Amino acid sequence: MLIYPHLLLFAYNLEEKSDGKEISQPKSWEALRTRLKVPPEADFNSERNYPFAVDDVHGFYQRISLGETDSLLVSTFIKDEDKPQDVSCFYKFRQKLELQANVGRTWLILGYLNSASDADREKAAKEAYKALNGIQQEPKLKQGNYFLGSTIFEALQPQDLTKLENNDFILICICPYKKTMERIATFYYEWLWLFYYRHKILCTYSNSRIVKKLLETEGLFPSRSTIPEIQFYLPDLNLANLYLEQIKIDLHKNLLMLSKQTAGLESLALQLQTLKTNMKNYKNRLEKIKEIANNEIGLTKLNFLEEFGEAVASKYQGEIEQDYTSLSPGLRIREKYIDTIRGIMEVSQAERDRTLTNTIAIVGIAVASSTITTTILSTQLPQPQPKNSISLTIAFCLSISAAIIPAAIAFILLRKFRRK
Repeated sequence: MLIYPHLLLFAYNLEEKSDGKEISQPKSWEALRTRLKVPPEADFNSERNYPFAVDDVHGFYQRISLGETDSLLVSTFIKDEDKPQDVSCFYKFRQKLELQANVGRTWLILGYLNSASDADREKAAKEAYKALNGIQQEPKLKQGNYFLGSTIFEALQPQDLTKLENNDFILICICPYKKTMERIATFYYEWLWLFYYRHKILCTYSNSRIVKKLLETEGLFPSRSTIPEIQFYLPDLNLANLYLEQIKIDLHKNLLMLSKQTAGLESLALQLQTLKTNMKNYKNRLEKIKEIANNEIGLTKLNFLEEFGEAVASKYQGEIEQDYTSLSPGLRIREKYIDTIRGIMEVSQAERDRTLTNTIAIVGIAVASSTITTTILSTQLPQPQPKNSISLTIAFCLSISAAIIPAAIAFILLRKFRRK
């Protein structure tokens, strides 16, 4: 049982552009607004929240743009502020608030007990968590955290960072008094920003894992399993048997692989910078919350939030930096291979051009010699008699000889100068 139970949803969705122009609204968010009977204008006015009442569930709805990310803050509660309520209400709250969010969702269970016993608060937190998820299995809760004298529990659950829409961050806050709940309500927008940075850190790390997986699939990432498979398409250096078309094919293959490596490297660099920015913002926002809370009555000790910024996020940063460092040498090596192939292609092209030039020169000399010889013979030989055509045959043979001999001499001389 909890008194004045609340369920708050902090949802974050990356805005998607339709045809590169207009922002497409998530259908599940529009369906939620319709279920809660909130007017359409609420999706375009972030300056205020919109109260709603559906059956016996009350609350407010507010949609806020955080840069390129669309955020939603929805609160649901039972209006009776003094009567203990069965925790089964949390399951009903969640059913009404169910939606998709591609960056992440945070659920905050909030209520108060008149008992100050830590054991009673833990028991209430576990029952509330089981009711929220409709399960009977005993949850694992991280303890030892406090906010304004209230006890905060973090639900420990496995995370699949490849499917962020299925990963929920669930907190249970059990307050000692109703007044404490009212004070906590003044921090809702601070929490909205803090959870946003947390989900952005997870989203950024998830994107970096996707990039790494794609590079591994292409055989471009230097891991133990892929190092033997990384291939550089370098043709045989035997220029005598090398064909220019094959060189072009090899060059195209390497350029294609280079473009993929470059895109992967740039993506990792972008994810790394985004992670660093959100880590800094997360820590700054957390410090602001602690500073404000420490000026109020009640113990504030947010170890689990500090650990995320100092340990978990730092671990993600180290992994991305290592991946970037591992991929960079392969990119530089492939660039050198491409330069080598281009050099080979230029040598091969020059070789072919030189051969063609020599051939034209030799043929030109042969034709010129043959023409000159024919012209001379045609003027020197006697006119053929009606029954004797030997003079034409002699002219033809001499013409051929005059063509072959200079051509052979030219061929020998060109080869000699070519070797020099």
